[in-house]
Amino acid sequence: MTSGQRRYDTYLLRIKGLTALDMTMRKAKCDRCGITRGGFRMSMFNLDWCCGLCITIERRHPKWLDARDREANEVSDGNLNYEGIGLPPNYDEWAELELKYDPELQELRDSLITED
Repeated sequence: MTSGQRRYDTYLLRIKGLTALDMTMRKAKCDRCGITRGGFRMSMFNLDWCCGLCITIERRHPKWLDARDREANEVSDGNLNYEGIGLPPNYDEWAELELKYDPELQELRDSLITED
């Protein structure tokens, strides 16, 4: 995560009156994959709360930068209830292929689903 992204995330939390801990600890499971461990963040594409694995995969998508920039513009224009640009077509299939062929993503998934 870049320092610019951290500042942007902190800005979003501040305007909603929440802390990072509030945002990551209130969710019981990932809206996309169902993982119940680790922290959760809101997707840039829609209102899904996602685990670290799903956020990592999402950030690799070619439209992620467009979604992030659009959200930043909406928030700066005062729209604090922006719902995102929506998941791109065939996103689920694309995400499955990313996970299937990337050992680092598989390792991250395993760390989130394996019991201690």
